[in-house]
Amino acid sequence: MLMALGAGAILWQMNKPRRKTLGVVLAMGGAVEPADLELEGEEVTFNLSDGSASPGWIVTGDVANGPAAVVVHGHRDSRFGSLYRAQMLRPYCSHIAVFDLPGHGDAQAKRCLMGDREAEDIHAVVDGLPEGMVGEAGLVLLGYSMGATFVLKAAALWPELVERGGVIACAPYRWWDEGLRGQMKRRALPTWPMVPLVAGVLHAASRMNLSLGERPGFDRADDAAALQSPLLVLHGDEDTICPLSAGQAIAEAAPRGELAVIEGGTHNQLLGADYDAVHTALSGFFKKLGKQP
Repeated sequence: MLMALGAGAILWQMNKPRRKTLGVVLAMGGAVEPADLELEGEEVTFNLSDGSASPGWIVTGDVANGPAAVVVHGHRDSRFGSLYRAQMLRPYCSHIAVFDLPGHGDAQAKRCLMGDREAEDIHAVVDGLPEGMVGEAGLVLLGYSMGATFVLKAAALWPELVERGGVIACAPYRWWDEGLRGQMKRRALPTWPMVPLVAGVLHAASRMNLSLGERPGFDRADDAAALQSPLLVLHGDEDTICPLSAGQAIAEAAPRGELAVIEGGTHNQLLGADYDAVHTALSGFFKKLGKQP
């Protein structure tokens, strides 16, 4: 009974993460609008795949004829955290869109579905971009942690989204349970038998057409292998949540994949660990866009 309750508690936290809303970010002293990071941006509302509303911004980049980008945040993050990634992309893009995934931030949808529908949400956001925002330079999908797995899945399902652009995966996990195991180990919690129990519940829910999370068994390296567009994987060598081996396998599987190992980068502090290394990798990636392999 205790094990079943524990598995239920894990699933609850996965589906109902603590939201990083406007009030929470204000209390933390974080950026709550583009201007806080010296960015220009227009506040917008996107409709996700179920029709629910998700607030966001479209940030203006420095390259008028450059690619557009959509940023997808990780678990327990929100569009506010994505503003820092938009700041990172500004020197390379024309516009950068950020939004809240379901169950996160101030999104109307109440539950995170852990990959069961989020790829469709990304497609819906792309469809909802202003006319002309995605020009000849194409579109880049950037995802962080859980968001990285979602953009890999979306690009594999709909390669036309990034046909002239590409994908940037920051600290991605390869298998469904890598992030969960990492978080549990960090909190000194036993992964057995809890993780197998959670997997069993997800399998059962899938058979009953219940949305609790993506069915275990996926391999994001398979999604990467389907990509014909450039893929950049940014991974920290001190990431204890998603192992570096996951990023390596994903990058190696992609026909046009490249891995940039960020020295000193952890899971939550990856992009700020070495700005020069990150921007060297980004500069090389954006130079590849639109070029035939």
